[in-house]
Amino acid sequence: MVHRTPTRDKIKQLSARARELDDVLAALSHEYGADTLDLKARQKQLNEDKNRIQAEVLALKPLARLEDLSIFKVKKKVGKNKFLFYWFAAWTINNKAHNAYLGSCAKMDAETAMLKARTLKAEALGLKLADCCSFSVQCNLPLPAQ
Repeated sequence: MVHRTPTRDKIKQLSARARELDDVLAALSHEYGADTLDLKARQKQLNEDKNRIQAEVLALKPLARLEDLSIFKVKKKVGKNKFLFYWFAAWTINNKAHNAYLGSCAKMDAETAMLKARTLKAEALGLKLADCCSFSVQCNLPLPAQ
């Protein structure tokens, strides 16, 4: 299941813009059947814009995959009136669920847990975290200990 993320929204917008440029190119070719210099220059510019947008979409797809994960707190009863809380992450790869223990809520905040979860998912996907480093969580946070 693919969740809605800001990067996926941006990919959808860029893909829609590329389709619009294709429509404009088709309309120009159909309307101005003759090959004029202005038309060729305009078509070349629109093709370059479309190719740039498609390259940006391809560059954003690994980041979108990396953003698509969930972290949550788990409450575990360990005695009559004692509870432990810990962070847990879940994501899917090829329709297979992956779960990961992230650490104690007492020792780690939500941002650090998200960063650790993204690190673990990047390893599972075979991505380098430095290549996809424009998270909503700032990357200057210290990496969690392995």
